[in-house]
Amino acid sequence: MATSSSPSTTEVTDILQAWDEALLLLLNGTPEGLAQLVWWLTNPWCSLPVYIFVIWQVFRGVNARVGALRLAVILVTFTGTDAISSRVLKPGFERLRPSHDPALEGELTLHENPDGSVYRGGRFGFVSSHAANTFGLAAITMLLLGAAKRRWLWFWAMVVSWTRVYLGVHYTGDIVFGAAFGMGFAAATFTLAKRLIPTLQPPISTP
Repeated sequence: MATSSSPSTTEVTDILQAWDEALLLLLNGTPEGLAQLVWWLTNPWCSLPVYIFVIWQVFRGVNARVGALRLAVILVTFTGTDAISSRVLKPGFERLRPSHDPALEGELTLHENPDGSVYRGGRFGFVSSHAANTFGLAAITMLLLGAAKRRWLWFWAMVVSWTRVYLGVHYTGDIVFGAAFGMGFAAATFTLAKRLIPTLQPPISTP
């Protein structure tokens, strides 16, 4: 009687990689004609209005001390997600970005700079720092201030993260796990900060 064997870890990894590549090739450069807009959206300075809005909301309706404490928690979250994703997870997992993967050479639509060079990002891409940072910022902002009228931050985070796949510098898996890491780090930071500083607890309903 034949016995069925479970797939090995390598086989599962290969299957997930194949799915990730297929989804990337489906989304990369699609829809056409948005390259310049996407390049603009993916740059951090494009999100400056979001950062200004968050800072304004942090200090709105509270005294300077509480506002400063809130801002400190946000900065710890943002710098934490960026540092860990870039300096720990990417070099730790060593997963090549699709733009650096020889197996995908010639299959991706990559952004060409005015000087003729091609934007490929750093060598490793797991997890996406863009996803970790934007989803982490959205999560910590709503945890601190309440979700009312701030849910659009999720949309902003999704758009910024999508640009990375469009440009061919991240797999969708890099985005998904980056977003999960960012939100998880934000929740952990908020939980710790709330224990240390009870005044950070947001009101039940925030306008």
